[in-house]
Amino acid sequence: MPRLVSAAGFTTALGGGTLPADVRRAMDEAASSTYRPDDLQRWASEAIAEATGAEAGWVTTGAEAALTLGAAACIAGTRLADLDRLPDARGAEIVVQRGHRNAYDRAFRSAGATIVEVGYPYHEGVGLTYAWQLEEALGERTVAVGHLACAEHLGLPLEQVCSLASAHDVPVIVDAAAELPPVANLRRFLDAGAALVAFSGGKAIRGPQGSGILAGRRDLIESVRLQTLDMDVDVPGWTAAEGGEPPHHGLGRSMKVGKEQIVGAVVALQAFVRRDHEAEAHEHGRWLETLRPVVAPLGEAEIRRDAFYPRLVLPGLGPRARELAERLAAGSPPVIVPHGPLRRGELVVWPQAISPDDRPVVEAALAALS
Repeated sequence: MPRLVSAAGFTTALGGGTLPADVRRAMDEAASSTYRPDDLQRWASEAIAEATGAEAGWVTTGAEAALTLGAAACIAGTRLADLDRLPDARGAEIVVQRGHRNAYDRAFRSAGATIVEVGYPYHEGVGLTYAWQLEEALGERTVAVGHLACAEHLGLPLEQVCSLASAHDVPVIVDAAAELPPVANLRRFLDAGAALVAFSGGKAIRGPQGSGILAGRRDLIESVRLQTLDMDVDVPGWTAAEGGEPPHHGLGRSMKVGKEQIVGAVVALQAFVRRDHEAEAHEHGRWLETLRPVVAPLGEAEIRRDAFYPRLVLPGLGPRARELAERLAAGSPPVIVPHGPLRRGELVVWPQAISPDDRPVVEAALAALS
């Protein structure tokens, strides 16, 4: 089975990172027993609430699924007929600032919503989003406002978005898939007034690659529960326990989360909160410094610290950057660097997904380029 070394961070296309031992043990234990998924999700909800300050939470099959389920919750609530109709959303709209549009907001359309764009991406003298533009777009069909956390600088700040949306009783859904660490970001978006926040479970949290976490309002998480359950139930028993007839299998049934993923995601989240991420980032930086002499024949390397994790950058390579990346990818095992910087003629090494055992592999691969 071919394996690779990701020098591009916790990237889904490269399988994310390796699972810590405690997460693997927890998943093995879950796999060796039988649990009712609904019971596990209740347990997960309490753990997510404790970590994020939310009223409730849900483990999903990735951040994209969290966004789809969150959008569906805003569209249908707990109204069984509306849940049953999805993705026929009867004209429901989700407002998104134009600077926040991205390939992943397909999640909102997957739930049946129409995306309504407002404003312009910020660029001095060219574009700007004003509060009145967002407020004007909030109408009778608006079920939510979508907000991309990594594009905060391209539009209205989240606090202002939440204030405007709240005045119209409209929830805000934040896509914070890759906004961890720092740990403070688990709470920051909810503290700003967001109703739902989606995180990836398979990136910095270091849970199962196919997991995500949705945190937020209890009523909206209850809608997610109703969408997701296997509804092959005893109807009289369900009715007696739940106080009403059961829904049919919902939109989220195709996003089923296994017991192993639920347990793994929760254990990883709890460990994520306890870890010293500042110390990890500092240690990553120290290792990257040792790579400077290794790559010196290729050019003068920079250690950039404008993101949480530092990265090694070889700038000014032009087309040669892609050639070097291809040589790294042709090694055994392949070492894969991020693709985006290659367009700028930069060769970049992100350290966070490189295990200590694979550091010598990366060092040897870089040395072989000169």
